[in-house]
Amino acid sequence: MSSKKKSLEIETLRGLACLLLVLYHVIGPLGGGLKIDIGSPFRVIADSMVYVRMPLFTFISGYIYSIYKIRGNDFSAFFSGKVRRLIVPLFCVGVPFSVLQAVGPGVNKDVSVIDALLSFYVPINHFWFLQAVFIIFMFVGLLEWRGLLRTPTRLYLLFAFAAAVFLLPPFPLDAFGINGAIYLLPFFVAGMIGQEKVSELKQTFKVIGPLVFVLISLTLLYVASVDRELIVDRRSLVGLTVGCVSCIALLSSDMRSKALTWLGGYSYAIFLFHVLFAATSRSILGRLGVKDESVLVFCGVMCGLLGPVVLSMIFSRFNFTSVLFLGERAATKKKPAAPTAPVAQT
Repeated sequence: MSSKKKSLEIETLRGLACLLLVLYHVIGPLGGGLKIDIGSPFRVIADSMVYVRMPLFTFISGYIYSIYKIRGNDFSAFFSGKVRRLIVPLFCVGVPFSVLQAVGPGVNKDVSVIDALLSFYVPINHFWFLQAVFIIFMFVGLLEWRGLLRTPTRLYLLFAFAAAVFLLPPFPLDAFGINGAIYLLPFFVAGMIGQEKVSELKQTFKVIGPLVFVLISLTLLYVASVDRELIVDRRSLVGLTVGCVSCIALLSSDMRSKALTWLGGYSYAIFLFHVLFAATSRSILGRLGVKDESVLVFCGVMCGLLGPVVLSMIFSRFNFTSVLFLGERAATKKKPAAPTAPVAQT
């Protein structure tokens, strides 16, 4: 696969990850979001996604990283690029969002202003993913830069290390999302391995991959409906196995969808802003007296997906907003080219 072209199957998986993420945050954890109680089909769906949702996002990040790695072996450029992409939106989107949550009326989560202002250090919202992935990029990037991941064996050893640390008890203080980084690292490395072996995986598991994922999904739905306590522990051997197998199964299926691919192109904006639009939808429908769970979930998901897309289109038009709120590279003005004869469009 050319590194210059987007992979349709990966963009499809990215869109699927967005859909799962938004659906989960619309439904919310127990006592959050729409405050849907145990026993509701939507609660079962939300609980059953725990082993797949963030592992898939991280698996894709590892896959994409494995294509590009550190360009020109320049770690300083790699570092500054990740700061721009992850840390700048953490401060410009994540912290203001947490402050808004602390002072805004009708918010499900009780957050103090001090905690909100310190959320760049101790995460309190979904922005923990930015901190966690930044740590992972720095850790794996350093290993790559020093030439310690040049063979498949070393990559497998890194996965074994990540899996072992994954199963250890979390740190009492989740400073800068370190617990999130430990949780996500095995899936990131699995994505790197998946990219290295993608052709073999598709040839071997293209038929059985979708069946495996469907079987896993049905099993998780059943377990979540019987006893949600059996499924909510993410850092477990079961969580590690199910997450990795699900991601590999989805990758090998070579699934492609125009709608999901389109969403995948806006995945970062959807991740950053979906909660804001989903909460707005919930608030407006609540004021209108809408109580039907299906309507609330559908509208919340649509707003959570499409609202950030519109916002991304607006922010991307201006360097200032695209850099601060989307972590994009500032566009450089090009000198006007000399007039040329028109060429046929292909």
